[in-house]
Amino acid sequence: MLRTNFRLFRVFGIPIEINVSWFIIFGLVSWSLVSLYFPTHYPSFSVTTHWVMGLVAALLLFVSVVLHELGHSYVAKTHGVPIKCITLFLFGGVSQLTKESSDPVTEIKIAIAGPAVSYVLMMVFFALYYLVSQSGSPEGVAPVLRYLAYVNGILGTFNLIPGFPLDGGRLLRAFLWKVSGDLRRATYIASKVGGIVGIVFIVLGFLLVFRGAFIGGLWLVLIGFFLRQAAGASYLQVVIDSTLKGVTVGDIMKPDVVTVSEDLSIQSLVDDYFFKYHFDCFPVSDEGRLKGLITVNELKDLPRAKWQETRVGDVMQPDSQRIRAHVDEEASQVLKRVIRDRCGKLPVVSGDRIVGIITRRGIMEALKVFSDLSH
Repeated sequence: MLRTNFRLFRVFGIPIEINVSWFIIFGLVSWSLVSLYFPTHYPSFSVTTHWVMGLVAALLLFVSVVLHELGHSYVAKTHGVPIKCITLFLFGGVSQLTKESSDPVTEIKIAIAGPAVSYVLMMVFFALYYLVSQSGSPEGVAPVLRYLAYVNGILGTFNLIPGFPLDGGRLLRAFLWKVSGDLRRATYIASKVGGIVGIVFIVLGFLLVFRGAFIGGLWLVLIGFFLRQAAGASYLQVVIDSTLKGVTVGDIMKPDVVTVSEDLSIQSLVDDYFFKYHFDCFPVSDEGRLKGLITVNELKDLPRAKWQETRVGDVMQPDSQRIRAHVDEEASQVLKRVIRDRCGKLPVVSGDRIVGIITRRGIMEALKVFSDLSH
């Protein structure tokens, strides 16, 4: 599978990752600063100075985005909400929480932390801008600091728009949750508001496009579509979490699992297993212990002439947390994994012994049954 996220480093034990789509927005921001913003406001500076200013400002802008997300993540971590990672992508940055807050007060603290960091950065950059302006520093330094001060203020304010899952939308959800005591209902209302905000952005974006501001208008349209999709996905995740709450992998797994040996030839695997059972993958075991996973994908680049001489153990995915599910793991968390990794099924283990298999289809069927029973 082609990797789209790359890990950069860790802060407070939280992995910072970059998605390939980030390079698109980094290029657009750098281009707009170098060719439009700085030449318009500081025409006396040289082209080289504009380039240095633009690239430094763009990099520090995304450092500011990381710090904004670290504000969320640090507060979440200190309140017992696990953080998978922070990812920089096309629309900025996102802190990936592995579960919802336990109460609305915690949700408020987590949501407000990001904008608070942005406003602090705004004040810091304004203070530095004032000091640098008075000291006669090299040209280009003060304008970059001034830009960063303004853009952090805009970042903090934009995120307070009550469009879920923006920070303002999360604050709205926390308020509704505190008033009603119902997280699912609060998320439903907040996501609907988020969808409306997304429509407003789309309409404003098209108006800007028709008035000649193509880049700015297109950007608003894209943000609007992203907000609508993210609001719906966030509500769906809350529905899944609440419906499957307390349901473990062991409750819905299939105990009958077909395994293969590491020493089995690929030819025999194809003839006696893939063609016979019509499964797309098989756990590899040694006396009941999980050793790995063999899928159709591992065979795509292997010439047929080598099927007889190649063993399953030579090409399988070795055992790791990524390809296994634990019998006492929450079913909702496993569903997130199989969707993220585009995996149809996972062997279920107790210790290191295979006790069953769980499929994405099986989890979805269980979700439907539990959802019907809850109404």
